[in-house]
Amino acid sequence: MFLFNAIAYNTFMPKYSNLTGKVLGLLATGALLGFTKDKQQRLELIRDADYIWQTIDQKELLSLLRKFKVLGYVHGDNKKIDLSDRGKARWLRYKLKDIKLSRQKRWDRKWRMVLFDIQESKKKTRDALRRKLKEIGFLEFQKSVFVYPYPCRDEINFIINFFDVAEFVYYLETEISPDDLLKKNFKL
Repeated sequence: MFLFNAIAYNTFMPKYSNLTGKVLGLLATGALLGFTKDKQQRLELIRDADYIWQTIDQKELLSLLRKFKVLGYVHGDNKKIDLSDRGKARWLRYKLKDIKLSRQKRWDRKWRMVLFDIQESKKKTRDALRRKLKEIGFLEFQKSVFVYPYPCRDEINFIINFFDVAEFVYYLETEISPDDLLKKNFKL
């Protein structure tokens, strides 16, 4: 699964609010360690995982792992548990739901634009992408052009790979003139 492997290179690691998301995140973190070549990223993954482990009740964890096995999210025995493809897909949905875009104190005067031309046969996917871009704070500039003022390349890469539309989507960092209405919309 390309998307799952590619996540190791992203620097955003959302904190999950419920136990299911936390445990899926922990299992995914273990898998991601094998794909991460950068020492600093490995340390960050381990630090995040350690923090989450400390917040989980062990009885609840064992109960949830049994449930995951029944649902087909994990496979393995008591010594080693791995996420199945179904478990990875579930974790990716949690990760997609938790994506948040940052607002920096100082704007660099560049606009981030997401442009796409997704065919009619993928209408549901196109509409889901539109909804997600709006949900995370993008402004719909035109039907298939969305604008945001702060860096968000990793998050956009994750989203377009999740929806499997990377070949139809472009991410640009550019200046726009005039941009008074955009500045007003984002309170810049």
